[in-house]
Amino acid sequence: MSRTATLAVGQFQRVGDDKEANLAKMSQLARDAARQGAQLICFPEMCLSSAGKQGGLAEPVPGPAVERLGAIARQNNLFVIAGLPEKDERMGKLHNSCVLVSPQGALVTCYRKRCLYLGENKTFTPGTQNVVEDITFAPSPTLPHAHPPTPLTSCRLALTICYDYVFAEYIRRLVDAGAELICHPTAWKTTAVCEQWHYSPMAYRAMGMTRALENTVFFLSANLWDSEDKDKTTRNIGQSSIIAPWGES
Repeated sequence: MSRTATLAVGQFQRVGDDKEANLAKMSQLARDAARQGAQLICFPEMCLSSAGKQGGLAEPVPGPAVERLGAIARQNNLFVIAGLPEKDERMGKLHNSCVLVSPQGALVTCYRKRCLYLGENKTFTPGTQNVVEDITFAPSPTLPHAHPPTPLTSCRLALTICYDYVFAEYIRRLVDAGAELICHPTAWKTTAVCEQWHYSPMAYRAMGMTRALENTVFFLSANLWDSEDKDKTTRNIGQSSIIAPWGES
């Protein structure tokens, strides 16, 4: 019996650190995706806000932001993945994290980015744990079926964030742990530094295709789009993708 699921990426232009505005955009994207039969939507890295000065915008997990994401998931009956700045109040540390929320609105897991890019370690502490989770999709009620809906579809899903996927051996560890679908929130951008290191828009797409092909897994990457700052020296490149194990997107 074949296994199928309908996946979506929620690419959008972040409204600075305005969490309410960003959550409103995410809610609309989730509604649009659900109407088209999506059972999971992945949003980008740090899509709610930056960490702010001295981590003032970071939140605990679970916390208010996760509750709002839970409402979006529950209202649209789909899994939601989203990146956010996490404040570990017990340890007094900040993490670049992403959460997986169930269609019932419950927090399933939280992944903390392990491979920090350039100056990120001035703000964030790297995570120490890989995250691979078993999830179950219900057949989409909004898509027509030629036959009665098949039984619930299960999938082993891994979470990874942005620069993590540059390291092939790290992604391979997730696959060795059984990952069939790798979800990759990112904020891939172009700056003078990115150009110096040849992290171009073409490299972003090519890296995702390579990770899908070399591991024979589905690779889903959700990126922010357009400028983040007033002088437009930093530009998120968009180009989110869902890539099949044979490299097709």
